[in-house]
Amino acid sequence: MPQQSSSVQPVTQLPKLAFVRQKFSRYGGGELILNRTLEALGKRGVPISIIAREWVPQEGLAFHRCDPSRTPRSSRDSRFAKAACAIISSMQGTLVQSHERLACCDIYRAGDGVHAAYLAQRARGMGALKRLFQNISGYHRDVMRLEREMFASPRLRAVIVNSQMVADEIVTHFAYPRERIHLIQNGIDLSRYGETKLKPLRSETKATLKISEGKKVFVLIGSGYERKGVAQAIEALARSGTRATLLVVGHEKRESRYRALAKRLGIEADVLFLGRQENVLPYLAAADAMILPSIYDPFPSATLEGFAAGLPVVTSEACGARDIAREIDPGLVRDANDIPGLADAIKIALRLSDIPETKQRARAVAARFDTELMADRLLALYERVAKETSA
Repeated sequence: MPQQSSSVQPVTQLPKLAFVRQKFSRYGGGELILNRTLEALGKRGVPISIIAREWVPQEGLAFHRCDPSRTPRSSRDSRFAKAACAIISSMQGTLVQSHERLACCDIYRAGDGVHAAYLAQRARGMGALKRLFQNISGYHRDVMRLEREMFASPRLRAVIVNSQMVADEIVTHFAYPRERIHLIQNGIDLSRYGETKLKPLRSETKATLKISEGKKVFVLIGSGYERKGVAQAIEALARSGTRATLLVVGHEKRESRYRALAKRLGIEADVLFLGRQENVLPYLAAADAMILPSIYDPFPSATLEGFAAGLPVVTSEACGARDIAREIDPGLVRDANDIPGLADAIKIALRLSDIPETKQRARAVAARFDTELMADRLLALYERVAKETSA
């Protein structure tokens, strides 16, 4: 088991902290969690720097632009790593937490999981030719090389994971010491998802989307439809025969492919593609359940939002949220490529949505993921690593 730091009182002696993330997106799950982390740490007066290609200015944060050429893609991450490490070399007395694969960081947050594990899951749904191209891809080979170098780096003192699944993968792929892996789960501001806020939005949102009051609704939140299992969700919905509506919130360059799939399966009117949305609360409010059958997902923030909104969540075996989804009902978790199984999970989720206590149980699960508790655990880890590096 990875170490799970307990809640502590805010510490008073900490070095400066620097966080590394290539790109900021208002809609990205990883960036959402990093923003919550920065806000929580900022309240405690910790001096913070950001090293990134771009960032939304925030009071109290020192931003260091790191924007080497983005082309060719095959070596993009290597160029960023080299440039970021050059900046870090001039930041004496600073504890560095990277959300990218760098050999020059003290702490790595494995929010993107293990790349080799992702590729293995992705390959399961590919034909032979696509698997070949994936295997010889310069980009994927570069990312895996950076990952190996980082886990072998003597500077790396600790790894933060947000799920047991990722902790196990790191040990398996890199033989990294389990005692240096720390389970610090994503935090969420529960006050945003109270019933008094969501209930008025439900009828309003369904009316705006022209969904009848009596019709059941699933919501899927996530960009990058292949990885998030949007095709599998559409196929499972069609197979379930429930005629529920599926709200797909997120960005996808090839959205037309998924529209065509829904049309081919005869449920075009039941699948609404809503694109990127800065505020997902109206769609959570309109939903009876969430579905996110990801091909690979370390721990998507969207699932926490679903639980906080009181929804049963259908997800996959390759999603870090699988363990908490099973707490509501084991039948909600299926293999991402098991369409009959996912169709059955959809029916289970709809049955659960008709039971009033399901909302209470889902919210009780989310209550364990408080943002302030996450910040306390992070501060305890930073203090520990700072002592080790100064020893």
